[in-house]
This record gives sequence, C-alpha cells and structure tokens, in this order.
Amino acid sequence: MNRRRFLQAAVAAPAVAASMGSCALNRDPRPNVLFVISDDQSQPHTSAYGSKFVSTPGFDRIASEGVLFKNAFVSTPSCCPSRGSVLAGLDFFLLKEASMNHTVWPLGKIPLYTDMLSDYGYHVGFTGKGWGPGNWQVSGRAVSPAGREYNTAKAAAPDRELSTVDYAGNFELFLESRPPDTPFCFWVGFQEPHRPFDKGVGARNGKNPAAVEVPGFLPDLPEVRGDIADYAYEIEHADKHLQRILGLLEQRGELNNTLIIATSDNGMAFPRAKGNLYDYGTRMPLAIRWSARIPGGRVVDDFVSHRDIAPTILEVTGLRVPGSMSGESLMYVLDTRQSGQVDPKRHYAVFGIERHFPGSRPNGAGYPSRAIRTSEYLYIRNFTPDRNPVGDIPGPVWPADDPVGGYGDTDGGPSKTALYEKRDSFPMLFDAAFGKRPAEELYLIAEDPFQLKNLAMDPQFSDAKRSLSAQLDDYLTRHRDPRFLQDGAFFDEVMRRYPVEGANASAPAAISVPPPVSTVPSAPR
Repeated sequence: MNRRRFLQAAVAAPAVAASMGSCALNRDPRPNVLFVISDDQSQPHTSAYGSKFVSTPGFDRIASEGVLFKNAFVSTPSCCPSRGSVLAGLDFFLLKEASMNHTVWPLGKIPLYTDMLSDYGYHVGFTGKGWGPGNWQVSGRAVSPAGREYNTAKAAAPDRELSTVDYAGNFELFLESRPPDTPFCFWVGFQEPHRPFDKGVGARNGKNPAAVEVPGFLPDLPEVRGDIADYAYEIEHADKHLQRILGLLEQRGELNNTLIIATSDNGMAFPRAKGNLYDYGTRMPLAIRWSARIPGGRVVDDFVSHRDIAPTILEVTGLRVPGSMSGESLMYVLDTRQSGQVDPKRHYAVFGIERHFPGSRPNGAGYPSRAIRTSEYLYIRNFTPDRNPVGDIPGPVWPADDPVGGYGDTDGGPSKTALYEKRDSFPMLFDAAFGKRPAEELYLIAEDPFQLKNLAMDPQFSDAKRSLSAQLDDYLTRHRDPRFLQDGAFFDEVMRRYPVEGANASAPAAISVPPPVSTVPSAPR
C-alpha cells in the first residue's frame, strides 16, 4: 500500500477536523493506531454482543461505527503469550520463551508491529498493562514490547481493587508529548476486569446480581451471581475510560483517521474459562473502526485470530508484513461492505496452550493442548491427559489467600470457592472445571454452547473428529508447532527453567531448538 492510497483514505479526517473548528495534530496521511485490550473478558460481556447486564457504550460505538467480529479467537487464553501473539503476529507457540506466562521476552529478534512503526516514524507508547506478566528487560530491550510507558497519570479508584491508572489521562499525556505532524501508535492495556474484585462492588453500584446471566458451566448460586456482577462492574469501569479516549480523539479531529482495535487478551477469570480452550476462555470481543476507509455498521462471521492484528496494522500503515508472521491481514474483510461471511477461507481458528500459572504442577509442568474451532465444532487435543488440567491440589494459587489451596490455573474468587465447597451438590460442573480430561474432546457448538458434553468417543461423530484432527495436524505442521513436530522439547525446557512465579528475574541463556522430526506424529485416537 503506497502513500497515495493513504492520502486518499485520509482526506476525510482533516475535513471533519475543520468542520469541528479543531486542528488535527497529525497531518501525515498515514493513519494513527489505537489498540485497546481488556484483561480477562469473555466475548459475550459487552452490550454490542447482546449482554443485558453489562453496558459498554465505548466498545459499542467502535462496533456500530466499524466492524464487529462474531468469531474472534486468541492464539492462547493466557495473558503473556496472548499479548505476545498480538504484538508479533505469531501463533503463541512460535514465541519461544514468551509462549507461556511469567517467563521472559526471548533473546534474539522477533519483529513486532510496535518496533516497526517506531522505526517508521510513529510516536509509540502504552498505558496500563502492556506485554506481561513476564520480564522483558533481561532481553536487552530499551522499552517494553508494547512501547514506551505512560503510567504517571493517576486517578482515585472508586473501589479498592480497581487500578489507579488514569488510562485516558495518560493517553492525553502521550498525545501532548508527540512531535508535530506525527502519526501515533498507542496501546491501552486496561487492567480490568482482572481479579481480585472488591466483593460486592457490583451490587453497591447498581449491578443487580439477579439480572446477570450465569453461563452453564457455573452453578447458579448467589455467590456466583455476585461475583459476575463485580466482574461486570469492572468491565464498565474500563469502558468509561474508553469513552473518554474516544472523546479526546474526536476533540482533536483525529478520530476518523485512527485505526481503532478493541479486544481482550483471554476469557473471564472463572472456572473453565480463562486458561481453558473452551469458548469462554478463547472467544474474544473484537471491534475495529477506521472511518476514513472502513465501511461501518457491519457484523462479520469470519473466523479471525489475534495473530492477524499485527499484519493488519502493518498493512494499514503502509509497511510490509514480514514473512515470519503467521497471521494474515484483515483488510480484505474490513475493506468490503459485506456482513456475514466475507472471506470463505476464514472458516476456522486454531489455538492452544502450554502452561498458564507457573507452579501449578510439580517441576513447572504445564498442560499442553491444541484445538481447532469451526462454526459447527470445537475439537481439542490434550497431550498430557494424565495431568490435572488446571493444576494440582494442594498447590500454589493466585491470589495467595485463595481458600481452595490448589487448581492454580483458575484464579481464586467466590465462584471457584463456591464450586469447590459445594462440589457434592454440583459433581458434573466440578468435574468439568477441575477434573482430568481425555486425550481428545469434541463439542457440537449449536447444541452445547458451553462445551460440557464430550462427543469424542461417540461413533456418530467419528468422521467429524477424524476430519478436524487431520485439519489440526495440517495447521500445526505448516506453522511448525514445536509441540507437534519436536515433541515439545523446547517448551519443556522453558518450563524447567521457569518452574515458579518470579523465576524470571535473571537473563536467560539461549535455549536451542531441536530440528523437526522427519515424520509427523499421528494424533491420538
């Protein structure tokens, strides 16, 4: 994409600015980039997706004036590698040491859209939570992978567990520090709705627990309803900052020539969601707006991945997408005026996980799994079905005062505690959240939206399972997944070096990657 096309695409932005009596600060024809990411939010929980108990006018505005994606998925439902996938345009399993939480940013060069835009003359920064949790300093980087940090502006938090970071205030400071006539690239990393929550804060601020929608994998208990109300309150807090940020862009006449991408890093921090390969862990809210070019008011069914975000940003800003990136630009989908299914090739998503919370199992071991999701099915392959999928009990937990005392891949909170303490009353839900899982799982989406009935051993679905397994094999082979092609030796070595939280304080020695095996291992049957 050349500068002439950008000039044509950007004509609308100065015109809008002039009509508002405002002077746009970026007269460069290249668009600005605003990336907004919440922390631990599942797809259904914005009003744009039809939620009746969560109100998100900021996100909804991006969706209504842009494109709302119904089938957006993470590469992995775990904070650090999910964010790394966004930055690098890679499947999480190609991020080396950063393929799991609480490790390090890897030695050696991984092209990031933030670095490339900085080299291209963009003003680049972030507020809130950037890449993490992990240690990027030991890699020799001068700034975070998300850019230069802007977190000095603080605001009094309306409750004790909300962040005091003034996200919108820091965005304003970032804009004020921008050189004249320079496009910007800014990452807004909300720390909400990450646990812990201030128990009861939702009800105290008008969120009626009786009105929340309890997903089918959780027991419908007062403790759970109150917990979800608190979660919804934190989402709305972040959205208020998003509304302020959109207002700042509008006041400056730069809203229409800013590519805005709003999403989350993984699902809600509840049992069988965050850290799991089911929809409430992997399926994300995603809305994209760029009024200078992208026709708005559309809802798209195409399957897209977080690994597609970096290539999209690079194409929009006029940079070549490195051949090393495994994601593909979304501009073909965004440029049309179509809704529904736009690109017939985008009919599935692949994702997985290696390890979520360090120390959940002895010797830093994880629970490696891969999955493929289509409109009809979710197929999951668990490489170590002998292990506990969400960690051992007893074992390390977060927060440290989690009374359950184990299952550390599930953050502590009232819902986890209630399900554990009342496990005799809800044995099926307890087992679904914390019990061992077979080598293969298969779910029929239309009839089982919460993925609770495993059909992998049902002869009626053997052909579907065989087809999905082969499709997953093909993807992992083409994208050179070390777990699949090298029996996971690289990942196992990373886990051995970083077995517990905080083990990432020292600089890493390079971990050699063994050559791929000559034959592709067969899937479990």
